[in-house]
Amino acid sequence: MSPSHVFEPTYAELRSRIVGGVWPPGARLEANRLADDLGVSMTPVRDSLNRLVGERLVELEYGHGFCVARMGEQDLRDLLSLNLALLLSASMLRTAAPVPLSHDAPAGDFAVRTARVFEALAAASGNPELGQVVRWLNDRLHSVRRHDETILLDTAAELAELEASVRTSPSADLAARLIAYHDRRRRCAPCYLRRIERGMT
Repeated sequence: MSPSHVFEPTYAELRSRIVGGVWPPGARLEANRLADDLGVSMTPVRDSLNRLVGERLVELEYGHGFCVARMGEQDLRDLLSLNLALLLSASMLRTAAPVPLSHDAPAGDFAVRTARVFEALAAASGNPELGQVVRWLNDRLHSVRRHDETILLDTAAELAELEASVRTSPSADLAARLIAYHDRRRRCAPCYLRRIERGMT
């Protein structure tokens, strides 16, 4: 195992590149080239890739090595269904107090803003395990959310309404918005995957 002062930044950089869509699904991740690129030895790169396999952001194909995880239509629909189930649970568990939202995301970055909204709702549930899984799902769904504006209409209004509902609305109103948000994306799963596969932004 590599020392943490080398491993942690190596892992963080590789994770950031994968979540940010630097490489398309299925792209090979050659440890020796990545080590040269990052200026580190092979050990922290391999350790990082193995950790990312555990997070399902990377796949290990025996005989072929590491590659960026692929996602099929059913995989995407399943992830969206899981995300919805967790957020509905969080909405039922949260206290009546207003939920503070982070304002560190750029106004036009819908993927990051959406992640912040869902993380805030999960945190308000008081269940740290639920929050951790929502953060993990945010990473896996980031490449999908980057295409919201090009596939769906009125995403800015939709996100603003979600933010307002998470801040103050009763659970029933928030639940309806969460269900509508996830249903729209489940119906458009093939469109999202086509754009991701083509590396379109």
